[in-house]
Amino acid sequence: MEAPPLEKSAMEKAAILILPVLMAFSFVGAAAQKTRYPFPTPTPSPSPSVSPSPVPKVAPCPRISVQPQSARTIRDGQPVVFGANIQGGDPRIAPIINWNVSAGHIKDGQGTRRIEVDSTGAGTTNDREIKADIWVGGYPSECGNFQASASIKVIGPAVKFGEFGALDAKAVSENLDALVSFLSQSTDNLYLIGYAGRNSPRGFTFTSIRQMKDELATKGIAARRIVAIDGGFREEPLFDFWIVPPGAEPPRPKPTVNRNEIVYPRTPPAKKP
Repeated sequence: MEAPPLEKSAMEKAAILILPVLMAFSFVGAAAQKTRYPFPTPTPSPSPSVSPSPVPKVAPCPRISVQPQSARTIRDGQPVVFGANIQGGDPRIAPIINWNVSAGHIKDGQGTRRIEVDSTGAGTTNDREIKADIWVGGYPSECGNFQASASIKVIGPAVKFGEFGALDAKAVSENLDALVSFLSQSTDNLYLIGYAGRNSPRGFTFTSIRQMKDELATKGIAARRIVAIDGGFREEPLFDFWIVPPGAEPPRPKPTVNRNEIVYPRTPPAKKP
C-alpha cells in the first residue's frame, strides 16, 4: 500500500536534509584518518631535590693525651720530650696550655704542645720518675679545663754510700750491718771498690773484698747484687761502697798510685834445718 502523497513528500524532504549531514561526517572522518596528531607530550614528574651532604659537626670540647717522645726509661740527667695531642674542638680557638713536671725542670716549650725537660735529680726521688701534667683551657665553659698526664721512669745515678780504711774485723762488721739495713729496703746493687795502700801486703785487696762480700751474703744480700772490684792502689788502704740502680752508669776506680810504683817486700828465704 503506498503512502499518501503528503507523507511521501515529507520523507523525501528529510532524506534531502540528512544526506548533506552524512556527507559532512564522512569527509571529516576521512580527513581525520589522513591527519596524524602527535601523542601528547607527557609532563615529567618532578625529581626529588638532592639535599646537600651534612657538614660534620665539630665537638666543642677536644680530646687531649700526653706521651713522652723517648724510650721507656732514661738516665738521670738525660733530656726528655713530652708532647700533647689535642684532637677535635673548635679549630678557631687557640688553646691556653700550662705544663707542670713532678721532677727535673722544663727547659723549653712552656705554653706550647711540646716541652723539653731536664731530668737531672729525678733519679734520686722516691719514685724515680717524671710525671708531666698538662692543663688546657680557652674552650667553652662546659668543657672546663682539660688535664692529661704521662710518666717516664728515670734511672738514678750511682750514689756513694760510704767508705772506710783499714779497720779491725769488728768495726768492718758494724759498717756492713748498716749497709745491709739499707740494701734490704732497696732493689739497687752494691759496688765495692777496694784500694790497697802503698805498703799493703800482696793480695790485701783481693782478700779483703772477698771476705766482705761473703759476710754480706751471709747477712742476706744476694751475691748477684754485689760487684767487688780491685781498684788498684792509693797511699792508704780504702774501701768505697756505692749504691747503683739497675741500668745506671757504674762507678769507676780512681787509684792515686801507679801500680808500677809498688814494691812488695821480699819474703825472707826459709831457713835450712
